[in-house]
Amino acid sequence: MKKSAKDYFIYFFTLMLSVGLFYSFNSISTQFASLGLEDNLNYLAFSSSVLTAFSVLVCIIMGALVVYANRFLLRRRKKEMGIYATLGLKRSDLNRILMRETLCIGVFSLAAGIVLGIFGAQILSLATAKLVGIELSNYKFMISFKGIVLSILFFGILFIFVHLFNVKELKKMSLLEMLYADKKNEEVSEEKGAISALLAVLSLVFILGGYGVLTVLSGSTAFKALAWGGTLLIVGTILFFMAALRIAAKVMKKNKRYYYRGINIFTTSQFSARLKTEGRSLAMTAILLYLSLSLTILGPGIGKFVMNGVENATPYDGTIYYAPMADEGKAASDPMKYLRASGFELQHFSNEYEGFWIYETPDVTTEFLSGEEKKSSGTQEQDYYSYDISNPLTVIGVDDYNRMLALQGIEPVRLAEGKFAISYAFPPIEETVKAFEKNPKPLNLGNNMLTLAENGILHHALENKNVLTDEGLLVVPQHLAESLTPQRWILNFNFSSEYKESDRDIYAEWWNADLNGYGMWLKQEALVSLSADNLLMTYLGIYLGITFLITSGAVLALQQLSQSSDNRKRYQLLRKLGVSRKDMKRSLRKQLRVYFGIPLILAVLHSIVTVFMIFRYFQGLDMAVIVSVVGFGVLMVFAVYTVYFITTYLGSRRILQVL
Repeated sequence: MKKSAKDYFIYFFTLMLSVGLFYSFNSISTQFASLGLEDNLNYLAFSSSVLTAFSVLVCIIMGALVVYANRFLLRRRKKEMGIYATLGLKRSDLNRILMRETLCIGVFSLAAGIVLGIFGAQILSLATAKLVGIELSNYKFMISFKGIVLSILFFGILFIFVHLFNVKELKKMSLLEMLYADKKNEEVSEEKGAISALLAVLSLVFILGGYGVLTVLSGSTAFKALAWGGTLLIVGTILFFMAALRIAAKVMKKNKRYYYRGINIFTTSQFSARLKTEGRSLAMTAILLYLSLSLTILGPGIGKFVMNGVENATPYDGTIYYAPMADEGKAASDPMKYLRASGFELQHFSNEYEGFWIYETPDVTTEFLSGEEKKSSGTQEQDYYSYDISNPLTVIGVDDYNRMLALQGIEPVRLAEGKFAISYAFPPIEETVKAFEKNPKPLNLGNNMLTLAENGILHHALENKNVLTDEGLLVVPQHLAESLTPQRWILNFNFSSEYKESDRDIYAEWWNADLNGYGMWLKQEALVSLSADNLLMTYLGIYLGITFLITSGAVLALQQLSQSSDNRKRYQLLRKLGVSRKDMKRSLRKQLRVYFGIPLILAVLHSIVTVFMIFRYFQGLDMAVIVSVVGFGVLMVFAVYTVYFITTYLGSRRILQVL
């Protein structure tokens, strides 16, 4: 262990980061409790459960990483194991050596990772407080015993599988293979090399096809675009690296001016020596980097979009909804009377409330504002946040509208006969209504034609909501609204000054009333619901993004360090031939720049297209927010990837003795 400590550093460092990451994100529920967040409807608990469920995926990824890393580390020590076997050690003795080493690394990485995770969880807790919008004075240092137990359980099982893998691999090795492992290159057949051009063409077809799918499908559904487009990009990336190294090696050999300069003959031979292994690892690295960069940007980006306009989400202490369609109109004649008859007495909690109806008419649909015409044939292409033209646009009477504004302490709106206004609450529709204001259309309600009032674009919220989407609301004269079909009844209220209890009391009476067709959103619960969605999308993107980032960096670093160990004799021969250390270091840097640079460039190109195609439909999201989200993701990925590059370079120089 002492002898190989430097070789094991990246392996240990990666495991420590993995355990710390796993613990931090599995202590979310403890963080919520330490911050004193109320979660009456279990939204935060659900988000925490989803993160825990995804931890299983993280463990599978880490398990694949550890097995992959062990394969290289075991190859690094094949000759050492062969010498032990030649000296008389039995296979069972070698297995015990590997078991003790695995146990030592496992215990140390678990302990160090949990300590790192405990401090990382405090940073995550402060970030949670900022995202939820609570005072940092509520913060308390916390340790999650659930996170510790899960970390020990998952990674303990993982190390058992690692040991079983080592035993299996050692059993397959012959003594001759152990002793001469460092002198064996891969055999690349001419037949495989002959189809490199075809593979390169296919890779471009798949990659460009992925870009095209992201461009077209992101206009209708983002998830389908990501699924199909991402799959095509991944396949294209694999095909690209199956062909790229072979083609690059041939091009370098044919370019005589390059090939015979300095020790480029040696550098080219290094590329050609292990095309199959390095092609697979580079493809895996590029895919993982693409997933990492995309997730660390899209996760927080979607989280920010979920909260975009949150200041208008809860204009009242509470909102009660009633939809006649939900109970076949049983309470439609007098929703307030039915509410009281069911046992829910709003007067126990509030003495300031107002109810109103929202109306609809099939003659006015959401295409009225969007300006999109319904075509007689074919289907209309919808963008990600466009409106379904079959949905009726909702209407409210101006008197009801003013009563809701008065409940918020806002001055009433004056609307002349023959005029209408448009009210909206959230940013996603802002561009649509502003465009309508510049080119307004008349509104036909029955036999009445209305025109847009001067300053007829109103920005007010009239209900509590936990989903910050908006199709717009038409404000018309009261008598015209009441002639339309009722769609929903809404009751807004503010708690009375005498009501000092928690939200649990009102929910207890609400659940006892067992109201069919009714729903309720209190201010606190609506904000918690939105915050839970924000936290889930943000943390899930960062959690998986960092996991893929660590995996990609570790896979590439371990492979290159293992290659350096195998190449030690080759560099010793260069030294005997009189090659300077400067030239050898230049050759090493050139190789590492290719191995680390090509996957990164391809991943960045994929991520730029993916992120741009999704973000272009985030209407209303401030550009400064988008820049901060993109900057955070890029900075984190490049920082960690650079650490792996520098560590690999320094480690390779030490192994090859070209310091």
